[in-house]
Amino acid sequence: MLARRVHYTGQNLNGDIKMNKLFTAALASLAFVGTATADQIYIDVGADYGGNTYAQGNGNTTTGWKNSLKLVFESNSTVTDVDGDGTISAGDTIVSTGGLGFGGTIANNKVTALIDGEGLLATDPSDNGYGSISSSWVLSFRFSDLMGSFDGTDFNYTSGNIDWLLFDITNGFGTEVHLFTTSIQSHSYTTGNQVFNGEIGNFGTDTVNGVAASDIFNIAYGNSSMTFEEYATTMSQNVRFRIDQNTDQPNVVGVDAQAGEIYISGKHDGSIEFAVPEPATIAILGLGLLGFAGASRRKS
Repeated sequence: MLARRVHYTGQNLNGDIKMNKLFTAALASLAFVGTATADQIYIDVGADYGGNTYAQGNGNTTTGWKNSLKLVFESNSTVTDVDGDGTISAGDTIVSTGGLGFGGTIANNKVTALIDGEGLLATDPSDNGYGSISSSWVLSFRFSDLMGSFDGTDFNYTSGNIDWLLFDITNGFGTEVHLFTTSIQSHSYTTGNQVFNGEIGNFGTDTVNGVAASDIFNIAYGNSSMTFEEYATTMSQNVRFRIDQNTDQPNVVGVDAQAGEIYISGKHDGSIEFAVPEPATIAILGLGLLGFAGASRRKS
C-alpha cells in the first residue's frame, strides 16, 4: 500500500481530501484489476499447427482468444523447523521448488489446456494445435524460490518468481524458450487452495518461428490488443496475473533433525489468468495525478 504524507495548512483541506479520495480510488482500481478480473489473451507462435478452422486471435499462426490457461505441476519444499519441535508449526519457514525447477518432466508440469470460456465445442476458438510434444508446442514453467511461513493453518507465501517456458517442435523440444517471469506480490489461501497475484516482467530475448519471445503472449486492451512487453513499455506498468491452484495433501518425504529441516512434496492443479487496467481506469488515475500536481502548484 502506498502512503502519502501531506502537510495541511488549513487553506484547502476539503479539496485535498477529495483529491486524495480520487487518487486512492484510482490506485484501488489498478490493484483490483488482475486479481479479480481477467482479460482475454491470444498466443502467437509464428506457425500454423492446424486446427484453425475457427476463430484465431490474429491470423492462423495464433490461437483464438482465451480466458485462462489450465495447468498441473509437482513441487518439492524445504521447511525450516524454526522452533525445533520436529513438526510443521507456526513460524516455520518454507522454500518451494516446482515445475521443471527440480527435474520434473514436461508431462507432469505444463499447461494442459487453453480455456476460452465457451465450453469444449468443435466451434471453439482455435488452440493452433497446442499440446503435442511430438508435433507442435507446449507451455511449461519452473520456480525455485517461492518463500513463505506457516501461520498455524497453512503456508503464506510472500515472494517468489515463476519462469514461463515454451517448447516448440521447430526449435527442438530439447530447447526451452523463456517467455517471461511472473513475480508474486500477494497470496491468500483457503483449505487446499492457494491464490497468487503479481506482475509479469523479465521478457525473453529468443525467437520462435520468427516471433520474438516477448511478442508471443498478447492481451486485449480496449478495442485492440498489445503484446505483454508492448503493454509494459507503452503504459509504464506491467500486465498482472492471478494463479489459482489446488493442492493435494502434501507428503512428508523426509526429516533432517540435525539440520532442522522437514521435506515435503505435493501435486497441484489450477489455472493462470491475466489482466490490465482498462483505458478508462488509467485515465482516472491520470486525472488524479494531474489534480495532485495542480494542487501542489497552487500551494507553492
